[in-house]
Amino acid sequence: MSTESREILVVDDDPIIRDMMVDIFDLEGYPIRVARNGREALEKMRQGKRYLVFLDLMMPVMDGREVCLQLDAEPEVRKRHVIVVMSAMDNLAQAATLNVEATMPKPFSVDNVLQIIQPYME
Repeated sequence: MSTESREILVVDDDPIIRDMMVDIFDLEGYPIRVARNGREALEKMRQGKRYLVFLDLMMPVMDGREVCLQLDAEPEVRKRHVIVVMSAMDNLAQAATLNVEATMPKPFSVDNVLQIIQPYME
């Protein structure tokens, strides 16, 4: 059993959303990393750290759907828990086809975020 702690990776192109999530996790004492797009996220995930990933669906460069498809193609990287963060404008049916643990709506509350991470952060 690994004693390495899990880090949180927030993947969102919106700096306001990234900053809000960093503030929430920082106040709770969780180690956190950020990525501005899917390509940056995959680079970080391929480094072998254990992540709980909050992944925005709609991003430039590489969107969240493409990240999920790439993760499915790379089993060694897929060993991450992924939570898709989506606005009402995103396609819920499309998100339902992705291999993710959960979806979280935007806008979100601090309570939403803390409740959804609880099963993954021990």
